[in-house]
Amino acid sequence: MTAINSDEIVSTIDPAGCNCDDCLRGVSVPLHRADAGQLNALLDGRLANATGLDLSDIEAVLDAL
Repeated sequence: MTAINSDEIVSTIDPAGCNCDDCLRGVSVPLHRADAGQLNALLDGRLANATGLDLSDIEAVLDAL
C-alpha cells in the first residue's frame, strides 16, 4: 500500500479553530491541526492560504498555532 501524502488531499489551510464542512471532510485543515508537511506546502504556496494571516509574518503564523 502506498502512503498518501497529507498535502495531496488537503487543498487549503483554514484559520485556527475552523470547523467548516471542508475541514470536516478533510479538503481543508485548520491551521492549528496542520502537520509539518502541510505547513511546508502552505509556506511554499502549494496549498491555498485561507488563514487570514500574512505568511510573510512568521511570528503571527506561529502564534496562531
